[in-house]
Amino acid sequence: MIGARLAILTGLYVAVVLSAQIGANKIVELPWQGLSAPGGTYLIGLALALIEIAHHTAPTRREGWLNAQIMIAMGFLASGLLAAWIAIVDAMRGVGPSDFGFLAGTWKIVLGSLAAFAVSETIDNGLGAWMRGRVPDAVRVVTTNAISTPLDSLVFLAIAFGSLAFIEGQIVAKMEATIVLGIPIVLILRRFVGGADRPMVRAT
Repeated sequence: MIGARLAILTGLYVAVVLSAQIGANKIVELPWQGLSAPGGTYLIGLALALIEIAHHTAPTRREGWLNAQIMIAMGFLASGLLAAWIAIVDAMRGVGPSDFGFLAGTWKIVLGSLAAFAVSETIDNGLGAWMRGRVPDAVRVVTTNAISTPLDSLVFLAIAFGSLAFIEGQIVAKMEATIVLGIPIVLILRRFVGGADRPMVRAT
């Protein structure tokens, strides 16, 4: 049962990550703030929060950390597949009108995402695993994202866009997503996977 829940959670995480990478092809204006950011920014804040749920899919912190790393690895693999397939389809001869070309640069976004994940989500996962059971989940989500979000934004923008012009908008949007979307979803899904860690009292 726990394996099935982890699989479902991983599928949700991968879907969020891939949607964010597609959305990042368009720079958008954040509502009411006068800031701009890639269109997938809000979803990355959610993806970072979902990592915290994976820690509760196992009875110990170490096993929870490993499950979260598996989720991150699946995001890596799916992102690589997305970038490769978009490049293949873009190279194919088209028939009739098509607006597919705007996705051709997605590989840069994916490359930036992979590098950013290697730094930010690994740190987020390690810190989140250590904080599990020591602080409330809402505090854990905000704390881990507050540390990983600036790192994620810095690495991603430098590689994907070659500029840090949107870093303020990225950080603001990710933290907003953490509070508005991440915390409620984590608290809801915590009940979905919570059976795995009920025996844990002093496990490390």
